[in-house]
Amino acid sequence: MALTLADKITLARLGLMPLAVASYLFLPIHYTLAFWFCGWICAFAEITDWLDGKIARARGEVSDFGKLADPFCDVVYRMGIFLVYLLPIAGVGYPVAVAGGEVLPDTVGYVANTSAIGDVAQSIYLVAPGTYGAALVPWFPVFLMIIRELIAGALRAMTAARGLVLAARTSGKVKAWFQGVTIITVMAFPAFWFQLQPWHLTYAYWATWACAILSVGSIIEYIWVNRAVLRQLAQHHHS
Repeated sequence: MALTLADKITLARLGLMPLAVASYLFLPIHYTLAFWFCGWICAFAEITDWLDGKIARARGEVSDFGKLADPFCDVVYRMGIFLVYLLPIAGVGYPVAVAGGEVLPDTVGYVANTSAIGDVAQSIYLVAPGTYGAALVPWFPVFLMIIRELIAGALRAMTAARGLVLAARTSGKVKAWFQGVTIITVMAFPAFWFQLQPWHLTYAYWATWACAILSVGSIIEYIWVNRAVLRQLAQHHHS
């Protein structure tokens, strides 16, 4: 099967994700370079998500492959990015305070006022002797988002095998849009400020939780609206 231009743009997200991950993990934090490169790659990936559908419709090349590949590539790309955000960027992360309120510099010379960091439960890593760095996002909302995508993918696969169709919901698109905005802005704020600030972590914390709440809400609505189809699936299973 020959891939259409829209299909190639969709699959490009699978290539952009490891590039963004590598930028996040291995580029230096000096001058917020890791944030700049990872942020721009993620922004380009989000553009491809808008562009592939537009091109497919304009060229009359909407295909079954594209309908399956698009959500698959979206999930792999976005969940891959959220997972890497659980690690300290550039192996350094955001500097955090130790017990007693002392503020430690990170391995490249930043010293932050971390008074706001105590209000958010980020993962803390020892990145050098006596030096601690925080990840960008909390793990539990990321876990909820991954579980949501696994449930949605399993339901789509099971119903497709029986020739049944689950109706798409606007809430799923809103969830995806908010995830994309969060992924980009978590990188963009430090990049444009050219420095690490405690409020960046606070923003990332609450934005990630908002993504998780939208994800859980969307799968609940998805199951409820498609309950008749899922009931048919259950009847096929028992017959």
